Formats: sequence, structure tokens, C-alpha cells
Amino acid sequence: MLMDQNEYEEYRAIISALPDMVFVITESGHYANIVGGDCSELYHNADPLKGVSLFDVLPVQKANWFIDRIQETLTQNKLMIFEYSLSSNDVASIDDLSGPNGILRFEGRVNPLKSPRYGERAVVWVARNITKRHQLEKQLLFQSEIDELSELYNRRKLFSKLSSAFTLYQQHNDCYSFLVLDIDNFKAINDTHGHQSGDAAIQKLAKICQVEINSNDIVGRIGGDEFAIIHKNTSPKSAVELASKINQAVIHLSSNDRNSEPQMTVSIGLSQFKKEDDSIDQVYQRSDMALYEAKRKGKNQFSSQ
Repeated sequence: MLMDQNEYEEYRAIISALPDMVFVITESGHYANIVGGDCSELYHNADPLKGVSLFDVLPVQKANWFIDRIQETLTQNKLMIFEYSLSSNDVASIDDLSGPNGILRFEGRVNPLKSPRYGERAVVWVARNITKRHQLEKQLLFQSEIDELSELYNRRKLFSKLSSAFTLYQQHNDCYSFLVLDIDNFKAINDTHGHQSGDAAIQKLAKICQVEINSNDIVGRIGGDEFAIIHKNTSPKSAVELASKINQAVIHLSSNDRNSEPQMTVSIGLSQFKKEDDSIDQVYQRSDMALYEAKRKGKNQFSSQ
């Protein structure tokens, strides 16, 4: 049943009033129609895109991504939902000043059309700007994983990474070590110089660890003045060499900053993953015992088990 003129005008008015931007895109990537999305705080003016191809205005890699999503929707023959990032700089013919700056995050709700457009199958692509929601989700994820003071992984995230490393070790025999680090006489630092000095010591050690670790290593704060490093061994002695470098870096920092109180040293305990280990608890326990051995021997050193 065909739509009469009044119904068509009503339909156009409703679609045009939608807060989201609506694209009709053919299977080959031509913009058959664009309506809605008139809020310049959320969307750019996309009128110049009408009648052109995705490949005329987008980088090839991005254009192919959209084509793949269109094909996926047509193959599944149902509503599909995708998330993607895009900025006005990615789209030729778009006026940067007609909408928001920077990289925007969108949710695309894509539905196949029953009738062809320009002799091709086509989809309706409803683009919703979810940038603020996406930024909030990233912020919440960051807060749930990152220790605020040290800006390293927190205990929960660190042990999640340790569990993943242990799985890789069991499946592929990748060699890992676990290093536990503790600032020597930390209570005395807090009691004598104040909690700000204690916080500064934690931040200094965090930065040293970030500098000394390899790109495949992971460092986090277990809690208080205790840190840990998941080290992927590059040689039989690489974990020991890493512990030694951290010890030396802390000593070097203190010796070059004698006017800064307190002077800081670190004790380190380390252990390699072993075939007889059933869980990360055994790895952590050995590293912890090695740490206490380093403390017992006089601190400012490392020990391994």
C-alpha cells in the first residue's frame, strides 16, 4: 500500500524532528538520504554527503568498516547495533564549525530496508552521539582499575592481570616472574615526616617502576607501601636484573636528592612461576616470603625463592 502525500509529509516531518541523525545507505556505500540530527552541539551538518559514496568522503579503512557493518546487517536481516568513533576531520566535505570538536563516539542502530535504493539493497543507519556516556564509562573504568595515588593498576586489576599471565604460562609455557616491592621503614617516614612525605615516596617508587619495567611487564600497587610487578622473563636472569635495577634506581634517586627527606630504600621479593603451582596464590606467597627474607637480611636489597 503506497503512502499518500499527507502521510508522506507527516512521515518526513517526524523523521526530520528526530534528535539523532538518520542515514539511508546503499549496499555499495552511497548516501541515499540523510535526515534528523539538527542539534549542532551533537552533530555536524551532513547535507553535503547526500548522493555521494562513503569512499568519496572517508579514509578507505573507515569506509570499509562501514561497508562491512552494512553487509553484516543485510546478511543477518535484523537490527544490528555497533559503536564507533568518528570526527569531522575523518569526513571530507563536512564543515568543522557546523558541529562539535574532537573525536566523537556514536552508537549506530542499523536496520535493513525492504525496498531497494538506487537499485541496491540498503539500510537505515541511525547514529546517536554517545560521547558523554562513553567518556563517563571510560572514567568509571579508569577509577575501578587505577590506584589514585600511584596512578598504577590497583590490587584488583593487578591480580586479574596476574591470573591472566598464569593462564598463559599454563597454556603456552610463557615464563613469568612476580616481584613484590616494599618501601623500607615506611611507617617511620609517615611518623617522622608526615603523610605527604609518605605519599611522595609512593609516587616516586611508582615512577621508578614504570621507567625500569619492560613493555610487556605490568606494575601495580597492592596497597599501602607495597607494589608488585608481573615480569615476562626475557632471559633466565631478567627478573633478578630488574630487581637490581629498581634497587639501584631508588638509591640513585635518594643520593642525588639529599636535601629531600626522607631518604628511601626498597626491599624486593621475587619468584618465578613453577610447574607445580596450582594457582597464583602460591606464586604470591613465595614472592612475599622472599620479600620478608630481604627485610630480614637488612633491607635495601632483593631476594628470590
